Amino acid sequence: PMLKPLSYPSPLFVLVLYLSLKHESLRTRRQFRHPVVRNGLFCLEAASGEEISKVYIQALLAYIFCLVGNEGKCDFFLKELDKSAKKVGECGSVHWEREVKPPAETFPSFYSRAPSAEVEMTCYVLLSVLHKPKRTQKDLTFASQIVQWIIRQKNSYGGFSSTQDTVIALQALADYGAATYSENGQNTVKISSSKPFEKVFEVNSQNRLLLQQSSLPDVPGNYILEVNGNGCVFVQTTLRYNILLPNKTSGFSLSVQTANASCADSFRAKFDIVLSTSYTGKRNISNMAIIDVKMLSGFVPVSSSLQKVRNVMQVETKQNHVLFYLESVSWTTLSFSFSVEQELPVSNIKPASVLIYDYYETDENAVAEYKSLCNEAAPESI
Repeated sequence: PMLKPLSYPSPLFVLVLYLSLKHESLRTRRQFRHPVVRNGLFCLEAASGEEISKVYIQALLAYIFCLVGNEGKCDFFLKELDKSAKKVGECGSVHWEREVKPPAETFPSFYSRAPSAEVEMTCYVLLSVLHKPKRTQKDLTFASQIVQWIIRQKNSYGGFSSTQDTVIALQALADYGAATYSENGQNTVKISSSKPFEKVFEVNSQNRLLLQQSSLPDVPGNYILEVNGNGCVFVQTTLRYNILLPNKTSGFSLSVQTANASCADSFRAKFDIVLSTSYTGKRNISNMAIIDVKMLSGFVPVSSSLQKVRNVMQVETKQNHVLFYLESVSWTTLSFSFSVEQELPVSNIKPASVLIYDYYETDENAVAEYKSLCNEAAPESI
């Protein structure tokens, strides 16, 4: 079957071939003598003659052909990708988006991060440009515009939306760093305000990989950032804040009920949390989904009840959260329950939130709340 040309290459086939190429390139320096790899390349080259409109497939194929040194196919797919590129201004950022995607949540005051799939495909285009057989300075300038968009998607921990896009993004940024590395890079970064506040960071070849950070004393506040020197530095601000639960949901239906309460003991209250969810998005089923149940103040999950939960891939407890990993969610409602019990006495217990989201499409999500049955006169369904 490997020898039969594909009318439309599947992403999985291209990714498997890519991994084989990386393995072969390490051992044979781009000779690619293994028959499976060579037959796979033949298959892709034959299939690439067809009209391929999906941006994700174009990005994967561009990277494969640039990586193996097929200059014609490499340039062809990069030109196709240039037609669908989202460009901001004359020398602004460049990125790529899917043809069809769920509606994204908008943030009026902050730059909203892109979904995992768009980070991933943009990184494949960056890798394609960096691995062009005859890369020019103009290509590196274009690559810097792509990098400008990618680094905006970084979260406060240095990763991205998911494991999948984080892996490829870090590889792309590392390759860009290697392509643009200069031994003489030295920069002074100064952050100041009128309070007064001043913090100076020195970035040079000795400490360029060291994370340097400082807390800003006044938030909100106005700060001035000054950078002097030569080379490249990455500056990121991180703001942590609480938000109200959104009223709208996209992609999932989520119901949270409490049942079987045992409230006789004024301290050791115990009850069940019943979770029901289904997929309401544009596809037949979701990707891997996570249900994040925040515990009420003073409550903990009953371990034995978590072990009895069925139809979930994995259950994790992290601090005061219980995470349920679901392989996928379909239009058919999936329900399961677990028990919680009071560990510490707490008065005036506030409702806790439950969130379900698609691991790779975080814009597809739903939220709900639940309360302690022992604080209410009767059970309440939310």
